[in-house]
Amino acid sequence: MTYLFLFFAFGALAGILHNSLRRNGHGMAYSAVMLVIWIVAALWWSGRVG
Repeated sequence: MTYLFLFFAFGALAGILHNSLRRNGHGMAYSAVMLVIWIVAALWWSGRVG
């Protein structure tokens, strides 16, 4: 499950890069928030945080 969360985080990172090339600030912000959420979910699932 941790790897699935990290895969989603990689997708969010790709979304940041895609939206930055399109100069879409709101899309970049959304992707950045999703990146943080997926990384925290992976860390939580693996037992490294809270």
